[in-house]
Amino acid sequence: MKKLLLLIFSTSMAIVIYGQWTQITVGNTTTEPTSMSSVGDSVMVSFAGDGIFKTEDLGNSWVDISGNLANKYVNRVQSGPWPMLFVSTNNGPYYTMDQSSYTLASNGLDNTDISFYYVADDFVVGTNGGGIYTGSEIDGPWLAANSGLSNDALFINELGGYDFGDSSRFILGTNAGVYYTDDNFNNWTSGNNGLTGDQLIVTGVLQLSTLSFITTHAGCYYSIDKGANWETLIADEKFNLLVLNINPDGTFTIFVLGETSYLSTDFMNFTPIYTPGEVICGTVTTNELFIATASGKSNINNNGGFYRQPIDWIISGLSENKQNPESPSLKQNYPNPFNSSTTISYTINSSDFVHLRILDYSGRVITTLVNKFQQEGNYKVVLDADDYSAGIYYYTLQTGNNFSQTKKMIILK
Repeated sequence: MKKLLLLIFSTSMAIVIYGQWTQITVGNTTTEPTSMSSVGDSVMVSFAGDGIFKTEDLGNSWVDISGNLANKYVNRVQSGPWPMLFVSTNNGPYYTMDQSSYTLASNGLDNTDISFYYVADDFVVGTNGGGIYTGSEIDGPWLAANSGLSNDALFINELGGYDFGDSSRFILGTNAGVYYTDDNFNNWTSGNNGLTGDQLIVTGVLQLSTLSFITTHAGCYYSIDKGANWETLIADEKFNLLVLNINPDGTFTIFVLGETSYLSTDFMNFTPIYTPGEVICGTVTTNELFIATASGKSNINNNGGFYRQPIDWIISGLSENKQNPESPSLKQNYPNPFNSSTTISYTINSSDFVHLRILDYSGRVITTLVNKFQQEGNYKVVLDADDYSAGIYYYTLQTGNNFSQTKKMIILK
């Protein structure tokens, strides 16, 4: 039984969070930032002409770590085992073991405009127009892995997925939508049913067990069947990236960033957050969210800029649990997702008859957990799901005073 974390998303548009952003100056750079990456409290920023800069003190001071990098037009910088960096430029992939001496690794590439340089099952290189390449060593030689990809699908934006040895799945975000491989990059299959127009410009991907989550230039979507069907979370908004923050205690925050931006702390509800402009890249450190905004699209100045804000400050503005004290309330189950059991908590503010039911994805009642008169108070019910199939379920609290509330949960097997 794999204990994968499978996430499902829904959207809450109740409030906008206005945070206190601290503006940052990154050295004497003049070109536009292209990506951010972080390890602990170290943040790296790449530029389209100024190379790579690093800060270790929340952006108060920056060091140019471009070293002997032959090309300062960097599409992306990504951290490997520290202090190793993978660097994607418009004339090839580079790696460094010391953030000073860079080695070009372009052997076998037909296209050297690199969009990402990853470690998956093997090493992987994505390109702008030449598709995707794999290699068993950090410097290649690279072999094209484009079976099933053509035209705009050869413009690679993002890669995600998992490999457990006995099973694997990777998801590819391209300028022609989403593609999947279950055979370690040998073949790609389209998963774009229902996606059209700018929805096919996929900028961020997550693959967690059977759930796919994507951000696009026209919204945010999820699928549980390899793209045969996509459910809309946020429609008709331009997103440039997603950032997933995993806390030491196992809790999560996901940021969906672009012309508008959102966060979720429970992977069920997405709440708008204020940013100083269109976010084009970002990352998280131990406690901070770092972002960069596009030139000409800033709410503070037309030159764009760099900003940071403590994650706790952003989350503290959420309206979660600000329920009318005179109404009953149903909490999100914990843990969620889960394998065998989870706890559902709820509150009733006056003595009443209570129904707590589990429904399948189609809305059919499959289990009644509570069906009785209860006194005012707080309650917890443990759901044993050993006999349940993996999938998405609902649970609904109803009381005799016509109160009803429903939430989602995910069962993994």
